[in-house]
Amino acid sequence: MNSTMNYYFFDLDGTLEDSRQDMVLAAQKVRAKLGLPERNFDTLVPHVNKGMCELYLNCFDDYVATSEGGISSEKLSQIEAFYVQQYSDHIAVHTVLYSGIREILQHAKNTGRTAVITNKPESLSKKLIESLGISQFIDLVVGGDTCAEAKPSALPLQHALKTLGGSVESDRVFMIGDSQGDAKAGRDCGARAVWCAWGYQSQSPTQPAPHHVASTPEDLFEIFNSAQT
Repeated sequence: MNSTMNYYFFDLDGTLEDSRQDMVLAAQKVRAKLGLPERNFDTLVPHVNKGMCELYLNCFDDYVATSEGGISSEKLSQIEAFYVQQYSDHIAVHTVLYSGIREILQHAKNTGRTAVITNKPESLSKKLIESLGISQFIDLVVGGDTCAEAKPSALPLQHALKTLGGSVESDRVFMIGDSQGDAKAGRDCGARAVWCAWGYQSQSPTQPAPHHVASTPEDLFEIFNSAQT
């Protein structure tokens, strides 16, 4: 009897949804709260999808920098507290699922076990997933602060597999994401790495390259099915 199970691991931002506007708005609100000069969307948006540390250091560089050229840990902690509160309070004002994603998640839930593996903090990730109405499709949420390392490390994927009872040796494991970090984490874990061309990154990862490229969410159906033959 074939006991092979499918495990579908999805990135969150840029894969299931586009949260950039709400994240930028939160940064702009915090800057205003601190009396910092206004920065527009195009200036801030490159820094909100590369992990929270990158966001704090680059969206508030003029606040956290010290006169000696270092970083004030006290101000960095203050920024984190302000930002998390502001973003949490307005986490899904403009954020919506990409077209076709709900159907993909339903399919994944019906045919295997699912996890969201993201570098967004776990508590914020869970709140966003709940706000988007997709928590019923997700068996596990692994945030950027869940494990000792975040993507591109394979550790979050290994943690998800262990928690859900899977194995790359005996099961089909997919890592679906839009970034180089997703592809690397997937490959290093031994999963099938799937790059989402509709996400934040305009170029397919190269080092390493993904196993599959999905131009649209609907392409994932064919990728998942072909891996079972």
